[in-house]
Amino acid sequence: MPEHVTFWKRTVLIAVMFVIMFAGQTHPGLAESAVTLLRFDGTEKTVTTVLKEPREIFEEAGVRVGQSDRIVEETGVQGTVLTLKRAVPIVVVRGDSEQKFFTNKDTVGEALRELNIRYNKKRVYPEPGTKITPNVEIHIINRGDSFSAEEAASEIPVKYIDDENIPFGQQKVEQPGEAGKVKVIKKSVVSTGKAPQEVEIAREVLADPKYSIIRRGIGMSVQTPEGRKKYSRIITAEASAYTAHCGSGTGLTSIGLVPARGIVAVDPRVIPYYTKMYIPGYGFAIAGDTGGAIRGNRVDLFMDSYEEAIGWGRRDVEIYILED
Repeated sequence: MPEHVTFWKRTVLIAVMFVIMFAGQTHPGLAESAVTLLRFDGTEKTVTTVLKEPREIFEEAGVRVGQSDRIVEETGVQGTVLTLKRAVPIVVVRGDSEQKFFTNKDTVGEALRELNIRYNKKRVYPEPGTKITPNVEIHIINRGDSFSAEEAASEIPVKYIDDENIPFGQQKVEQPGEAGKVKVIKKSVVSTGKAPQEVEIAREVLADPKYSIIRRGIGMSVQTPEGRKKYSRIITAEASAYTAHCGSGTGLTSIGLVPARGIVAVDPRVIPYYTKMYIPGYGFAIAGDTGGAIRGNRVDLFMDSYEEAIGWGRRDVEIYILED
């Protein structure tokens, strides 16, 4: 074999080996993977990844990381632990001006330092060591402003329980309530040329109130779109429907009313004329018409259109006779 051919084969072989070695060192599929515990939004997820950058690890796991969010990296028993701290909105109040920011810090003091807001020799509420909560208002009390805190009673909360055994409109106290106790935080803002203005900035719960439990009577009442209505009796009847085309041709009902939705043809021996009623599925109505076929527990409901009347058909209904 000619010498130059042998040299060419040797050169190609060395090049191929070099490429294989280089690819083995850099290909992600051959890189060492690691188990990482992700903590975010109140949940945990364990992933195996070859990535090293925390933000990329979260994004690979399908977790969005906001621009203002912060990732805390720790070493746990089983490997790396990455905790995502979401940035939350806060409001900083200085005098009568408010500014909204986003922070991923843990405490009020850390958030103010991050924002380069100095509060030396000034009072801060909540205290600098207070944990940050979403939408917290942080008040910087200026030297000319006063700050006060006083205790006050909170309102007694009421829980109502509907009771069919109690007549409608009546109530029964099952458990008396007790007022709680709160600390009312106020500041007095002094503006140039204006009288001091005292404003409430927060309330801290010192003692929880006790609920007052009241049983509310709903006996002999029916739920309607206008709230509960008291009734005197219930009549079960067969209800059909009619329109203006089904009348006698006079244009008026048997007692001289203009036909309209809400007028019901009745047997006046069972339901007297002008009786007010509520019919589920139809609505409020008044006994204002009659007919030759309306006998006993039969009623005929006026509808605005022929299609609506046909759609109603004939069905059994419960008629609630309302009290005035």
